[in-house]
Amino acid sequence: MSVITVDSHELFEIIQYVNLIKAKFDTDKVWTVYPVLYSSFDSIDIISGQSNLSHLSVGNKANFKFQKHGYEYIVEGEISDISLKSSSTITIKFHNAKKYYNLRKHVRFDVELSSQISEIGSCKETNNKQYFEATILNLSKGGAMVTSSANFSVNDIIEISTAFASGNSFRTRAQILRKQNTQYGGYSYGIQFINTSEENIKNLNIEITKLERSYFNSLRDYKKSQSAFDTKFAIFSTDTDESYDIREALVKLGAENFDVVNNFKFYFGFISEEKPKFIIFDLSSMDEHIDELIKNIKNDFPELDVLLILPLDHQENEEFSHVINEHDVLYKPLIYNEFEDKIIKYL
Repeated sequence: MSVITVDSHELFEIIQYVNLIKAKFDTDKVWTVYPVLYSSFDSIDIISGQSNLSHLSVGNKANFKFQKHGYEYIVEGEISDISLKSSSTITIKFHNAKKYYNLRKHVRFDVELSSQISEIGSCKETNNKQYFEATILNLSKGGAMVTSSANFSVNDIIEISTAFASGNSFRTRAQILRKQNTQYGGYSYGIQFINTSEENIKNLNIEITKLERSYFNSLRDYKKSQSAFDTKFAIFSTDTDESYDIREALVKLGAENFDVVNNFKFYFGFISEEKPKFIIFDLSSMDEHIDELIKNIKNDFPELDVLLILPLDHQENEEFSHVINEHDVLYKPLIYNEFEDKIIKYL
């Protein structure tokens, strides 16, 4: 993971296009989503319910984060003002900011799950394992961030288990990739899941889907008082994990009526039945099969608009220039507001 310091000019240029952030104040254990009301050169105003303000006061430390075009931005600051007017707001004054180039394939979701961890030693007897209480603070399909009093080392192999509110359980081995001290005297670990059984992968995927749905619902709730779009469309994606940013941007725009398709064989039946107005192709590469698919779709449904989203290295691709030149194209990682600017005409 690459870490880069962000100056105030860059932060201002980016944050003025951000509608939602995740913030954490002083002793908060989890990040909470807040709508952004206003951004200035050195501060940001976020909207909060009055019930969320009782434990806060001017001068409290405040951290917030958001994601833009391949980077996660984390900003440190303090509360400079709290307003209790009709729309309760918190003003956070910036102190410093960093951006992290996220090399993870999977999207992380903030949680607070009680769990147990143990080190995998040379002895295979379960009775000889020492178990420690731990808390999972964020979770993805590929790993997690865990806090515990247990003192492990980077590259140690551990076993971790937890249970979800639904009753589903999850157990797997994991490798410790990062270790940090916490302000409460314990340790924070970034772990990557390894050798996970099919049953546990299935349970984890079910819960990740629920977390994504819950997050998208929070975006939709924020959009209820604003304009929304009921245009029907589809995302044809070669990797549904990679298309997460596209789906998140669409929900933020107020577009809710879409499906994600990763099996392209049955495109004709899907389009005939669902009747989308346009299709977004979010692709990891362009090949002859995709080329043929797009031609077939345009032949069968000539009124259907197509938007291609391709890796940046396809910008100079001559082999498929005939496809790229015939359609609207964006190259990822997407820059700032360019996806929103391009997609709005279809909505």
